[in-house]
Amino acid sequence: MQGFEYPAEPHVRRHGPAGYADYGSYRDWLRDEFIFRCVYCLHREQWYGRPGTFDIEHFVPVSVDPLGKCEYTNLLYACRTCNAAKTNVLAVPDPCSVAFGDCLRIERDGEVAPLNADGKKLRDVLCLNSPFNVSYRSRWMRTLETLRDCDPQLFEEFMGFPENLPDLRRKHEPANTKPDGVEDCYFALRERGELPTTY
Repeated sequence: MQGFEYPAEPHVRRHGPAGYADYGSYRDWLRDEFIFRCVYCLHREQWYGRPGTFDIEHFVPVSVDPLGKCEYTNLLYACRTCNAAKTNVLAVPDPCSVAFGDCLRIERDGEVAPLNADGKKLRDVLCLNSPFNVSYRSRWMRTLETLRDCDPQLFEEFMGFPENLPDLRRKHEPANTKPDGVEDCYFALRERGELPTTY
C-alpha cells in the first residue's frame, strides 16, 4: 500500500550541511532529507500530529564514535520508538548504503517480513513486529485504505507533506558540501508549484 513501501534504492543524500556545533541544528535538514518520516519504520510526521515524536538518530552511536556526533552523514531521521530501540546498536544496515526495499516488506496485516539477513536484523533490533507496532501499523494501513476510497481529500492530507516545511535556503549553515540541494528542498518545490500532492 502507498506509504508502506521501503525504498528500492539506497538513500542518496541531497544535502550536505556541515560545521554545526550542536547536532540539533541539523533537524530541519534531516526532516527534508528523509522526507518527513522515520527511515526505519516509515511512519510520517503527518500521522503523529504533535512535535517531539521524531529524533535525530546517530547511525554510529556517539558512545562508539564521539566525533560522529555532529557529522551530517552519520545522522538519520527516526521516530522516537525506533531511535530508542537502536540506541548503541551497530548491527543494522545503513539506509544510505543498503536498499531497505531489498531487506523488508510490509504485509497487508501490518507485519514486517524480512527478505534477507539484513532485514532480520532490522526487524529484530528495531522491534518492528512488536505487538504494538504491528497493531499500530495495521490500523494506519486500514485507515488510509478507507480514506483513499471514501475521503480522498483527507487521504491526501495524511499522505502529503507537512505544512511546516523548512526553507533550507534561509539556513546559515557554517559549511555545505552540496549547496545546490537547497533549491530542491520541499519548501522550494512547493513555492514553485512542483510539490507532489502525496508521496
